[in-house]
Amino acid sequence: MNFVLMMVLSAAAGNGGVLQLPVNTCPSEGKAIHVHVHGIRSASGTVKAVLYGPDPKSFLVKGEKADKEREPAQEGNMTLCVAAPDVGKYAVVVYHDENDNHKFDRNWIGLPTEGFGVSNNPSLFLAAPKFEESSFEVTGEVTNVDVEMKY
Repeated sequence: MNFVLMMVLSAAAGNGGVLQLPVNTCPSEGKAIHVHVHGIRSASGTVKAVLYGPDPKSFLVKGEKADKEREPAQEGNMTLCVAAPDVGKYAVVVYHDENDNHKFDRNWIGLPTEGFGVSNNPSLFLAAPKFEESSFEVTGEVTNVDVEMKY
């Protein structure tokens, strides 16, 4: 990668870091969203990013996703690309399926036993996040979203 491109990516990252390229190929249809996942505790299993929107009523509703991507986990940070069908407001939920059973595992009282994160990194306390606090605008350019994993 040349120096100028690294400087552009570094400036785009906003926090002085270099944005990672997605581990998967972005879908050819729709508006690309690079989901930068931070704080993955191990390379076990897979990391899945699920895109919801633009209808807020579809948020976290099974079968109502706009797009999804699942890739082998990388310890630390990784970037996945999902695509919004059009411009508008969207939210991303990421989970680390460490045992790779294709489920978001929970304990007997319903609390997550695997890592997860939500766009905009809202404070969560015994309740699911709301679309309004998790949503971001997709404008047609490549949209970059940071998600911090919680374990």
